[in-house]
Amino acid sequence: IDPNKANDPGLVYDISNDEYDAFSCGVGSPDVTQARCDELVVNGFSLEPADLNQPSISVSRLTSTRTVTRRVTNVTDTAETYSAEIVLPSGIGVQVSPSSLTVGAGQTAEYDVTLTYLSGPLDIYRFGSLTWVSEDHAVRSVLSVQPLSISAPGEVFSFGGSGSVTFPVDFGYTGSYSPGVHGLQLPLVLDGFVDEDPNKSFSFRTTNGVTAHLIDVPAGQAFLRFATFDELTDGDDDLDMFVYYCPDGINCSKIGQSGEATSREQVDILLPGEGTYVVFIHGFETDNVAGGPGSFYTLLGWSFGLQDDQGNMTATGPTFVTAGTTQDVTVDWSGLAPDTIYLGGISHNTPEGLVSITVINIGN
Repeated sequence: IDPNKANDPGLVYDISNDEYDAFSCGVGSPDVTQARCDELVVNGFSLEPADLNQPSISVSRLTSTRTVTRRVTNVTDTAETYSAEIVLPSGIGVQVSPSSLTVGAGQTAEYDVTLTYLSGPLDIYRFGSLTWVSEDHAVRSVLSVQPLSISAPGEVFSFGGSGSVTFPVDFGYTGSYSPGVHGLQLPLVLDGFVDEDPNKSFSFRTTNGVTAHLIDVPAGQAFLRFATFDELTDGDDDLDMFVYYCPDGINCSKIGQSGEATSREQVDILLPGEGTYVVFIHGFETDNVAGGPGSFYTLLGWSFGLQDDQGNMTATGPTFVTAGTTQDVTVDWSGLAPDTIYLGGISHNTPEGLVSITVINIGN
């Protein structure tokens, strides 16, 4: 080990604050508001985690081919020429363009890495490396690639008591496919009041500016969501949410939190375990409306099961798919009550079983 080599890396991967925020948006970090994420998209920043300009290159949703771009800056006082040396991830093709970089002192250059799935099992990670080598430096990047059998939207939104929506699904395998229907379900509605926390600091098992809701979830659920909305508080409040799972009703572990700058909070759990969930609403900052400091609010909760066709939604899609293609899945619904939000899911099923779920969110 020679730690002094860190003082002379040759090339570095610079990242701006905007790029870090865009990455945080892409991974659903509660530290970045939705308004900030929308601003970054308008300004041309990618929210895809793989596009963050860091040395490692990780693509977790490869169904055919994906190209990522990186930029490097020469932090030495002389120009250098680098050549790309690749250790291939198993079953993955890697093309680097250009394959040689000449970068002046203090200058920046860009290169593209194209990753292509060739062979081998799907839905597992493979690893390799890309090293830029000059006479005096070797700058190594880890390649981490997960070829997927299916890549589908995480959530689709629509509106109306009846209607239809279509979304694309990318396929990384050849074989049979079927979309499964789960829901649509009405929400569990829980009203509450929370005091303002003068310390603005949440802690578990306290009533200081915290209100707890205990919710029992049965076995066999595919998806669970808890949410609050600005429109469902009594004023201009900033409420936060913390969710704990207590399978035996005693021992609890935190499984999610949401801390937006307003009261629009959401925590999702895929394939939740059976047992008790505790949803803590934290009065981070409240106004003086309707008996404040404090806030009246409404907490909504949805879950839908692995076997849970409610008869109000159907899905149609291809029955046989080919690797590297994109096909449409169409969802139709009817008979929904007004003035609420229904939640359900479309599961994506291959010969190996359920691979992923697209949440269907219908306001009415």
